[in-house]
Amino acid sequence: MAAFQDIREQTEQKVMVHLLSEIERNPSFTQRGLAVELDIALGLMNQYLKRCVTKGWVRASQISPRRITYFLTPEGFKEKSHMVKDYLARSMTFFKEARAQCDEVFEQCKAQSWSKIALVGEGDLADIAKLVASGSEFVLDVVSTQADLKKYDTVIITDVMNPQGTYDAIKHKVEYPRLLTLNLLHISKVTP
Repeated sequence: MAAFQDIREQTEQKVMVHLLSEIERNPSFTQRGLAVELDIALGLMNQYLKRCVTKGWVRASQISPRRITYFLTPEGFKEKSHMVKDYLARSMTFFKEARAQCDEVFEQCKAQSWSKIALVGEGDLADIAKLVASGSEFVLDVVSTQADLKKYDTVIITDVMNPQGTYDAIKHKVEYPRLLTLNLLHISKVTP
């Protein structure tokens, strides 16, 4: 749950940074266009924008009944700078932790002579795992929970959006010692 909360906060911060940057760059942007660009619902984009106005980071000026222009306030510029710094720091921290934990897991695989590895879950963590394993004897495949996991020497969960659900979905398909998890995902291996 903690990993999900961190990802949610990072996603919100990423959207807010993008929103404030877009307002700075193009005050006549459309909410619909930005929502599509960020792949979020229009209503959610409207909520983010209202939050920025309420906090005093953005001012709105109505040009016509259907057109509003937005401007960053001095507080908005300052907050955007803080958000960018925090977002980059969090991203680097996540990368460093993920890289170190992937190193540990791959050392474990090497000690067991496991070379064919399934990564269950797409995204940043799978990409970091592939980066860490590059140049090694490991053969990595990013697969879904529906894949035939018996053909792999080991399985590593790399799903950051629902790590516990992914673990629960595949724990009966893989021998316990061959199902590896990273501590940063906070997966409980205890059966209720």
